[in-house]
Amino acid sequence: MSRSPMIRISAAASIALLLAVPARAQRWSDDVEGAETCRPIWREYGRTMSDNPRAVFCEVRELGTQPTAATISVDGRDKTGVHVRGTARGDVRVRLVVQAQARTVDEARELARRVTVDLSRTPLRVEGIDREDSRGGGRRFVAAIIAMEVPQRSNLALSVDYAPLSVENVTGQLDLRASHGPLNMRDVGGDVRARVEYGPITVNLSGAQWQGAGLDAEAEYGPVTLRVPKNFGAELEIGTKHGPLDIDFPVTLKRFSGSTIATTLGSGGPKVRAIALYGPMSLKMNAETDR
Repeated sequence: MSRSPMIRISAAASIALLLAVPARAQRWSDDVEGAETCRPIWREYGRTMSDNPRAVFCEVRELGTQPTAATISVDGRDKTGVHVRGTARGDVRVRLVVQAQARTVDEARELARRVTVDLSRTPLRVEGIDREDSRGGGRRFVAAIIAMEVPQRSNLALSVDYAPLSVENVTGQLDLRASHGPLNMRDVGGDVRARVEYGPITVNLSGAQWQGAGLDAEAEYGPVTLRVPKNFGAELEIGTKHGPLDIDFPVTLKRFSGSTIATTLGSGGPKVRAIALYGPMSLKMNAETDR
């Protein structure tokens, strides 16, 4: 029985498409009034400012700890991101990251002060972000991130709207949903389902193979990037219906339907599925050292 052919798909088409889309450059300086409170937060969590602010105020609040629930749930809604990191702890540490802008630092601080989270509620949800705070050509704006440290083995149900969602070093039953992302996953495992409507999905994996039932990640509009280490083992399904497919190392085909590729990576393992419906799909060799 003959072996399936080796394929290598050039990145040229992907690069051409990406260059055709202008990047959204920051149009303002880090030296805006009040930025001393924001710079360390921008470095760790990124900027969620709007347009060209006159003055800014940022803070990280320690909200406390919670016992680990059967499923840790967060409803990000509008302008609330979620960052979850698995650690060697037995409870859940919760912090609130707030970024605000206004005509003055005092006005931005007042916008931030209104933002709260009630730890007794399930799912966790930020209160105090009013759509009216975005009036005035973007000069008034406030956004938040719920940052959590959880046990490495945890079940998560997380959703966001116009905000980032990231999960790192967590294994369990993970239900991750974003309307406008981005969604980033690093070193996750278990039974993971990820869905994004508009916005990118990025998955960075390490180790010999997927640990758990498998990954099912799909973006409707937006790119998907999957990075795996050398000799990673998995039953892999990747593809795109209306975008370029970029694979930067040779694979042996088991099935090629015209929009999806199925193959066995390394010695095989649980199924890893990553699909971009209307956008580019990239499979990359992770340059990081295998852990």
